Amino acid sequence: MTPRPPDRSPRAGFTLIEIIISITLFALVAGICYAAFHLGTRAVVKGEEAVVTAQRLRVATDVIIRQVKSMVPQGAVGDDGDKATTYAFFSGTTSSLEFVTEAGQLSGGGRTRVRYEVRSDPPALVLTESPYFDAGSLAKGIDPDAVSATILDGFRSLTFEAISTEDETELERVHSWNYQDREMLPQAVVLRIEGLNGFEQDIEQWIPVMSAAHRDSEADLQEEQDCEEFEDSGGGKTGLGNGSGGAGGGSETGGGDTDPGDGGD
Repeated sequence: MTPRPPDRSPRAGFTLIEIIISITLFALVAGICYAAFHLGTRAVVKGEEAVVTAQRLRVATDVIIRQVKSMVPQGAVGDDGDKATTYAFFSGTTSSLEFVTEAGQLSGGGRTRVRYEVRSDPPALVLTESPYFDAGSLAKGIDPDAVSATILDGFRSLTFEAISTEDETELERVHSWNYQDREMLPQAVVLRIEGLNGFEQDIEQWIPVMSAAHRDSEADLQEEQDCEEFEDSGGGKTGLGNGSGGAGGGSETGGGDTDPGDGGD
């Protein structure tokens, strides 16, 4: 029996060039998929951060708006300590605000002295409240043991401005407000936030001071009420004068009473 010679025909398979091309294509597809997955993951994380930042911003601005709108012209003595002369207390710079409000938050509500301060390292907005104050203590710094809380962070810069209308012609942005020099509350407070995480644009919020906004209207209303009371009082006097005239008319009747006496004669 003759042995079968071995089969020396080439076997089917991939060449080295084909394998290299396949690996290269696989790497390209995997890189594209990874980039898309990474981009989607980053978008989700950024979206969550933006939602959280928006919620914190809304809470912070709600507190600031409520307290600024509820600002009251609490009397404070000047630097000389003369208690006979008081001024509407409001002190402000680009990095801090200090005033008295009816909407306390950290101290359980009610009238309280508040201070907003922007700290730089790291950037944060801190609210401090003290419900214990008087005309003399307002001229001094706020109690260092007062309760405080950070209400906003994660921004590049935060500034305050006060709006004044002393010339009664146009609004003026004031970067520094001294209550002894101004002797009044501002018309509004402007809050500007730059570089907040999750926000591409800067944020600017105008907050009106309600006690200052209604100051002129209340004065006009009081003047109208005084005029009405004066008119009512004057009208009453006129009525009494008419009544006196009526009594004078009675004297004519008295003149008529003399006629029978004449006739008797």
